Amino acid sequence: DDVSEVPSPRHLFEVACAWVQSNELSGVAWHSWIQPRSVPFFADTLQTWYSYSLLAIMLALSIAFVIFMEFAWLRTTLSPVHKSRIMSRATKGQCRTELELRLRKETPLIAADMHAVSTGGLMLQRPSHAAQRSVQSMSPSARDMSPVRRLTQLAARPMDLTFGMVAPRPMARIQSDTSMADQYWKGLHQHAFEHPHAIKFWQEVQAWISTAKELAEPPDPEGLPDIDYVSLVHHLFPCFQQDGCVEIPLRRSSAGVASGEPLVVEVLVEECVGGATAKKDFEAGVYKVKFDKGNEYAVFSVRVVHHKDLWQNSVWFKVRLRKVSEGDAMFAMPDEATVLILDTDRWPANLLDSMRGGEGVNLMRYFIRADRLRRGRLWTKTMIAMCWLPVHSVLVSTLVQKVIVDHAINQVLAAAPHESIDWFYWECLILAAVQFISLGLNRWADVVQTRCRGRTGGIRQYHRGELLRKFMHMEHSEHWLASDASWLYSTIYDADVITGEAYFQVFVLAQSIVGLSLSVFLVVILVFWTYLQTKADSASAQEPTFGSVGFIVGVLVVIPAGLAGVFFRRKLLWIAVIARKDFECAWFQSCTWIITNWRYLTGYNSKERAALEKRVQAQNKMFVPAHWDARDTMNDTAWVAHWVQGISYSVMLVFGTFALLDHLKYGVGTMEVGTFYALCKIYLSVGKYVGILGHVFVSMQRAVVSLREIAALLNHEDQRSLRREARMRANEIRSVGRPGGRSEARRGKPLVAEESSIIFAEGMHFVRPPDFKVGSMFSELKLKQELVIPLGHTVFIRAHNERVLRSVLGLASRVIHPTTSNGQVLGDDLSDRDCGVSIPQGLKVMMMPTGSVRMGATAPSIIEQLEFTGAPRDLCIALAESCGLDPSRATDSLGPGSAQVFSIVRALLIDPDVLCTFRPLALVPMDMRRHMGFLMRMWQGDGGLPTLARYLCAPVLRRSKSNPSKIVLRSTARSLIVGNPEEDIWGGFNWDTHINLEKYLWKGDEVDADAPASPIASPDGIRLSFERQTSPTLRVGRSARHADLLDVYGGT
Repeated sequence: DDVSEVPSPRHLFEVACAWVQSNELSGVAWHSWIQPRSVPFFADTLQTWYSYSLLAIMLALSIAFVIFMEFAWLRTTLSPVHKSRIMSRATKGQCRTELELRLRKETPLIAADMHAVSTGGLMLQRPSHAAQRSVQSMSPSARDMSPVRRLTQLAARPMDLTFGMVAPRPMARIQSDTSMADQYWKGLHQHAFEHPHAIKFWQEVQAWISTAKELAEPPDPEGLPDIDYVSLVHHLFPCFQQDGCVEIPLRRSSAGVASGEPLVVEVLVEECVGGATAKKDFEAGVYKVKFDKGNEYAVFSVRVVHHKDLWQNSVWFKVRLRKVSEGDAMFAMPDEATVLILDTDRWPANLLDSMRGGEGVNLMRYFIRADRLRRGRLWTKTMIAMCWLPVHSVLVSTLVQKVIVDHAINQVLAAAPHESIDWFYWECLILAAVQFISLGLNRWADVVQTRCRGRTGGIRQYHRGELLRKFMHMEHSEHWLASDASWLYSTIYDADVITGEAYFQVFVLAQSIVGLSLSVFLVVILVFWTYLQTKADSASAQEPTFGSVGFIVGVLVVIPAGLAGVFFRRKLLWIAVIARKDFECAWFQSCTWIITNWRYLTGYNSKERAALEKRVQAQNKMFVPAHWDARDTMNDTAWVAHWVQGISYSVMLVFGTFALLDHLKYGVGTMEVGTFYALCKIYLSVGKYVGILGHVFVSMQRAVVSLREIAALLNHEDQRSLRREARMRANEIRSVGRPGGRSEARRGKPLVAEESSIIFAEGMHFVRPPDFKVGSMFSELKLKQELVIPLGHTVFIRAHNERVLRSVLGLASRVIHPTTSNGQVLGDDLSDRDCGVSIPQGLKVMMMPTGSVRMGATAPSIIEQLEFTGAPRDLCIALAESCGLDPSRATDSLGPGSAQVFSIVRALLIDPDVLCTFRPLALVPMDMRRHMGFLMRMWQGDGGLPTLARYLCAPVLRRSKSNPSKIVLRSTARSLIVGNPEEDIWGGFNWDTHINLEKYLWKGDEVDADAPASPIASPDGIRLSFERQTSPTLRVGRSARHADLLDVYGGT
């Protein structure tokens, strides 16, 4: 050919083909790629048409799988149904809180509703001028909506703090629509005499007062008739859960016993609001009780379930007389009683005191055990789901990556020219599907653990509720050992800590252990798998070298080394956390007091407010450095494990890279690319889970501090007087129930005492704890002689020290209880054999709070709050209106005088047998003070609440709930004990009983109790006065022989 010509492409192609044909059988190296390729189906995915259809199919299947998981199976909030349910809670369709909108003046609708309908939604009123202007700015559709409808929409929300938690009910009476401007100036007296029934009622009261003043002796109360009747012995029956049963005695009247007629009474045992559940806590049902001939008492037993090794707050259930199935007897009060179940187990899970010391391991273990038993299947589901989560990230993802790189791809590359490799493409698809399905199972496990773990509703709020219930049902003196701020702080903070740092960390601990176990397992499997694979490919494969085994050792060393560093710093961590907690609790107490007592700030001047602020700032300055120390200590301790893991990972990177290069370049060793990737991921997973384990142990050590605090609060013995009463009642029942046994209790007193007075024993002590003697409304006292308060009278008690007087009233009403006397440790509880104050059994005694009562958190309106007394609704409305109260008004909005009137009305509707009050008319408005005093007078002297109901034309004859046709008998005797009364308000009755408490108080051996108050010389020569305590460090009434009694008479 002529080389001067440039060959055409076709000419070059023909020459090349001829050369190839001539050398076809020469076996050159390029022979394989010049042959026509056998292209598999999955090859050239980016150059052929089927890749788009395959992509569409994969996306469609993936989306369908996600929809099935999220919508149909798991039903998460990604589904439209649950999304719309949550969106419906938005405030006016906005992502704003009601507080924010109210402060930004963007809630005219709510403001108008507040004026249009009073709190509780019971009385319609005309809106104020400000509300009218707000309504004018509304849209036409919003203005056309009725106030009741708008209020209904507001009430449909989950919780409205303005209206409280109780849904309002319609009142029996709806007042006329009057303008606020016409009645804002009216007081209780004007409101009271607007109602005809109130005018008539007060006329009846005045007539009775005029008649009673002329009497030389008090009117005889109407006792129970001399007929056959039956009643329960007490209003309250405390018992211990560990006893397995409670024995409840019934009493038959003397006339019934003398008649000799058989009598069988059905008693109903049922649930109530006390928290006790039938079959779970007690055996509910109808019990038939038979009175033997000639016996005054009959006893029946109710089985109480003992929850072994499970701490429980006190709960109660109801017992009431149902009907007389044999005989002809009536019911008498008390026909209903409460059975209180007390528990002696320790929190948590009855952990023994001998196991409470040490490192807190037993406390943590028993706490976890108690919650595991209580949660049951939910706890098990959470544990399984949490342990499954590492399976996807550690096992499945690592193996899928390893198999794709070291098996599928290597097999395709190493396949012979005519060998089919379609299976390896299918293998990649299958592995991708396995990865995606594993992701779906991972999502299922995440949803299960999120929904079943119960961190908020199951643990945090549960323990907060237990703390709150414990606090609410403690006796008054039991609150002195721990401040209210300590209880509130533990309820909010410690309950949150033990939930997140103790309870949930158990699942995180199990998850980390599973993840570490899978990581170690994978390292071992990968090392030996690579060795076996290499040995199968080459007969001259080397044995596993020290470097291969070193990767396994490196993983095993990281775990104990990281955790050891955390363990050895535990005491330092405890000290830092406790210091932080104490300083924050003090700051929390000051802030809580300021916020909850904001009403008193109006009486503070600028200096006093600045002093409050400086105190908070000073406490904050102490708290913040302690917080820094605790924060740094916890963070630094957790980083010990991270440092150990980081060193191990760096070493693995160096030697793993060298091993990979040796294998790829020189064929030395067994390290492959997939194995190296897997080791990197495994070491990172080990570091991740070792770090999590370190954080778990740091969190648990922090939680031990809060667990000890909560355990101390929950194990603080509460309701001690009732526990003492339960032991005495059990002994009394045993003595009465056995054949031929005595029908008397301790010290020869009958089971139902017949005394008509409250007796304070000579030498009776009431001493407060030595570490909490300041800040209470009750003072210490000691009586030098027996004090007798007659019942069935209006008794006026006077004393110079009002705190001492309140202590006497509290002891008479069982609000507080006597303590031990000389020769024992002062301040301890009395033994079961001692009796400091003797109160006739079967009486309902009550002490009216010394301050005004506001219960807006319980019920939004006065009428709903008064209905808790058990009185009929019509009677509650009539009595409240007669005293000038608006039944629909919120109790939160009452002023001091109105709140005091509300307290008196509430006490009269409860209708106790003995009502103890301390200056009950001190805050009552002047124009209502005498009326309320006469009302309480008539309640005491004319038969109690039934008489008031008769004058209000609302009869309140007590009828049996099971059989409304049966009337329940009750004596008309009532007792009113008033401390430091104003004589000109109560009026002088000839049959009043007056007690001068000064004659009964022990004031030291050197003091004459009957001598007038004058300065005297103390043993140290210091001049003191009974009229005024000149120095807070000097205690009047303290002598050398009674140095352990402080402040028995001092300090006004």
